Amino acid sequence: MKLKKSVLDVILERKKRAIREADDRLSSALENAEFKKKYLKVKALSFDLAKAEYENLNADKTRKELAVAQKEAEETLKKMGLSFKSFEPNFTCKKCNDEGLIGDKPCSCYFEELSHETKSNLGGNIDKMHTFENSNFDLFDKKDEYKKNFDKLQKWSHNVDNSQYKNLLLCGKTGVGKTYLSECLLNEFLGENKSVLFYSAFALDNLFLKFHTTFDSTKEGLLDGVLNCDVLAIDDLGSEPIYKNVTAEYLFLIVGERLSHNKTTIVTTNLNFDSIIDRYGERTFSRLCNKRNTVILKMDNSDLRLNR
Repeated sequence: MKLKKSVLDVILERKKRAIREADDRLSSALENAEFKKKYLKVKALSFDLAKAEYENLNADKTRKELAVAQKEAEETLKKMGLSFKSFEPNFTCKKCNDEGLIGDKPCSCYFEELSHETKSNLGGNIDKMHTFENSNFDLFDKKDEYKKNFDKLQKWSHNVDNSQYKNLLLCGKTGVGKTYLSECLLNEFLGENKSVLFYSAFALDNLFLKFHTTFDSTKEGLLDGVLNCDVLAIDDLGSEPIYKNVTAEYLFLIVGERLSHNKTTIVTTNLNFDSIIDRYGERTFSRLCNKRNTVILKMDNSDLRLNR
């Protein structure tokens, strides 16, 4: 899988920064003459030990001398409020040491950064999304009913890996709280270290069009994020333009591929079932609204924003 360069650059920059900061701490410690003398002795003995082991020579004496030298250097560092661990890079992601990959697979930190980039590109901040904990049910006319649905979906999010219901379709008129609820769910998934992507239907449609009309090496990897993230949220499906041979076809592909790999897709839409069929066709409707694997919630509350 080809990682998105802009996201990978951010992660690798963290790695460089962590290494640079560790080097700076060492340089600062070496300004202490006593520690510098002991540190250089440790380095020299370490080299001698490596050389002896490589040449299959008896290195017992050197090994003991190195242990003593390391202990003496550590004692000096302790007086300075430091240890040899202070000179190790403090990577942001302990899983991959800020490489973005574990083996040949993307690390969760890659998808987390991809989530932030996606949300930022949509003009928002993923850290300011709504959560179940800060939900104000007084915003809803039918607050008891909404709280009950929120509680059920929060439990669903925690058990989705073991559930046959991988997908969620939130239907209702503009302003009834569909995006609000989807944001709460995304924060739950992020809290469980799942990789999350949030796209408006318009932005996703543009991605499909870009993929469809790209014919050089940059095409590779364009859809990797939406295909492989643990949770994909598509907001306001039906608000995007319809591009022939693009919109419905790629939506069908994405939803189908994600289902086949047991990945979760959350869709919010103002459309009713008949409108979904008319707009995207029977095949896509069957993927989006299949009750065997999709939780379907029709929200009919009056406009949420009128109650703010």
